[in-house]
Amino acid sequence: MYLDIPASANLDEPCMATFKEEGPARALSAIRLWRDGAWVWCAITGWDESGPVPAWIQVIEESGDGPAQLVHGGPLGLRLRVLEPASAWSTDDQRQWGEPFLLVTPEAEWR
Repeated sequence: MYLDIPASANLDEPCMATFKEEGPARALSAIRLWRDGAWVWCAITGWDESGPVPAWIQVIEESGDGPAQLVHGGPLGLRLRVLEPASAWSTDDQRQWGEPFLLVTPEAEWR
């Protein structure tokens, strides 16, 4: 899988990366991440020119380090926010942030 994500309102910098897929992609809407010294559940969506699109997680081979999971979204990457309080997806919301993709361990919690 090749990701070529341009700079946009969601991401300040462009990003290109290649991954070896080891399994099918599955949709997700939340993932548990380490933020500010604690594990927190974060809402997650893919992002494109029109706004939210599905986000996906799939097993990959990570550069000889063994299995990992790649979280990827739309052509403009991913958009995340802490799960509570809920808010509409927007690049103008300072409580939300963009990522080109995430690499997480096989044990990562998601739903």
